[in-house]
Amino acid sequence: MDKFAAIQFYALLKREILEHRNLFIGAPAVLALLILVASIWVASQLDQAEIVSGMEYLAVLFDGLSPFDMAPFFMIVSVPFIMTLYVCCLIYLVNTLFQERKDMSVLFWQSMPVSNFKTVLLKIVTVVVVAPIFYIAIIFALYLVGMIWLTVLGLTNDVDLVGIGWMFLAAVASLFLIYFSAVIASLWLFPTVGWLLLFSAFARKTPLLWAGGVFILLGFLESFIFGSEYLANWAQSRSTNLNQYLIFDFSNVVDKLFNYDMLFGIVLGSILVTGAVYMRRFTD
Repeated sequence: MDKFAAIQFYALLKREILEHRNLFIGAPAVLALLILVASIWVASQLDQAEIVSGMEYLAVLFDGLSPFDMAPFFMIVSVPFIMTLYVCCLIYLVNTLFQERKDMSVLFWQSMPVSNFKTVLLKIVTVVVVAPIFYIAIIFALYLVGMIWLTVLGLTNDVDLVGIGWMFLAAVASLFLIYFSAVIASLWLFPTVGWLLLFSAFARKTPLLWAGGVFILLGFLESFIFGSEYLANWAQSRSTNLNQYLIFDFSNVVDKLFNYDMLFGIVLGSILVTGAVYMRRFTD
């Protein structure tokens, strides 16, 4: 990719994020605000002695321990953010190519000019690589506000802050686990990414109903003709088995990325993405 192409791709990526900022920035920001408000409310229900006791316990628990060893402790905080990211990406994928035809912004892409392949690739990069970065940044901001709050409480109540500092480092280290989990989840669910993009490029109306309806129809035909439920079972195992893509140990990243199941999903997803690129030729 030459310099001009790189600059063009960056500009288009920036436009994509700004155009869908409610999904990739607004949604996690609102979620973080709700978690912060809920945390303040819970703290307000506790006695001062209970708050100090809890801080002292956390300080002792994390003091001197490796942040990378304690990072999985904070993965529970990431669960609502990861679930929100999945829902927002689903909404984005199923509507992005469809909406461009509906509001005629597809003409913008043609005027650049931007190939169909690059347009679809842009959508994938947005979901797989870029969107998780904004979620990570907002989680970090939430951790930072929490650290400032704990620091103020510690100083006013004469609590040793060394252990709290180690806890914050563990929280920051967990951000890498969260990002790796989000990226690996996108690759693990790449058949879903390709399927949604295919019907986003194909459907004239209600692409989500098309995507869901055709999948159900294929499952029904398989059950009716062959008497099996391989498609439904495969989709269920791939989407509900969180252990396949949630990372709790940095040493597991390579194993999660490089295995036959992951490769099969990427190949299948790539075929579906190719179909989306091909279908978009007829809707420009």
